[in-house]
Amino acid sequence: MDVRDELDFLLRPRETFLGVEGDFSEARYLFYGFPYDLTSSFRPGSRYGPEAVRRFSANIEVNSYVKRFDAASAKLFDGGDIAFSYSLSTMLKRVFRLVRQSLKKGKTPVMVGGEHTGTLAAYLASSTKASAIVVFDAHFDLRDEYGGLRVNHATYLRRLLERKPETKVVVVGVRGYDYEEERFAKDRNIIYIKATEVGDVSRTRRLLNESLKNRSVYVSVDVDVLDPSHAPGVGNPEPCGLSVDQVIELIHHVGMSSIVGFDVMEVNPVYDNGLTAAAASRILVELLASTAES
Repeated sequence: MDVRDELDFLLRPRETFLGVEGDFSEARYLFYGFPYDLTSSFRPGSRYGPEAVRRFSANIEVNSYVKRFDAASAKLFDGGDIAFSYSLSTMLKRVFRLVRQSLKKGKTPVMVGGEHTGTLAAYLASSTKASAIVVFDAHFDLRDEYGGLRVNHATYLRRLLERKPETKVVVVGVRGYDYEEERFAKDRNIIYIKATEVGDVSRTRRLLNESLKNRSVYVSVDVDVLDPSHAPGVGNPEPCGLSVDQVIELIHHVGMSSIVGFDVMEVNPVYDNGLTAAAASRILVELLASTAES
């Protein structure tokens, strides 16, 4: 059966991630886009994120800044984007099916988006292998409903915990939230490290080590975890965020755990000149490098 028949809701992209033309049968990583932003509450445009990241990733140097690793040599297959539907539930079902298929075939799923809601389906599909999720984000995304919707970019992590209450959740870089979300996080024993606390490196590493010990992990990066000076192209920018260097350092620390899948979400090229897509591409390269030896 042809690979594209097998992954029947995917299309080949015009440009591939990192410019790599990998072979599916030999790939370790399956890269795919989530071109959806219809629940965006402030600045839509992240539907164009996958295309922008592909374009920038194919035109940057792809060696890791941290370890000797050339991402261009990674065994990666770019399967294209999830075929668009106006229905969020349909999009999430397609993500779920794709991630389940890729894991069964021994591939590590790698998603770029697109609104953060896509991570709900990606993690649920990965939960047969992952027991923890590390989220780099300016927001908790733990609201019970937002804008009249119970499933959207601001509620997905709460819906995830309702489906998988045993999941260990760690949120890094949070700073913009409702106090009810913080109470919920405390009640559910969610480990969260505020943006102002990340600079305490020893504490941050200790919390990550304690939370992820003996666990397989899914990693999700919402690029709004970065300060708007590093990533202005996001749907909900929050000042006083992390630097790209800080995120890369922590990604490699988390990479010492067993990572079963990862994503970089909320890239919105409508609101900048490419800076955010470039930062997202760099973060994806470092995620590949951090998992290469695991």
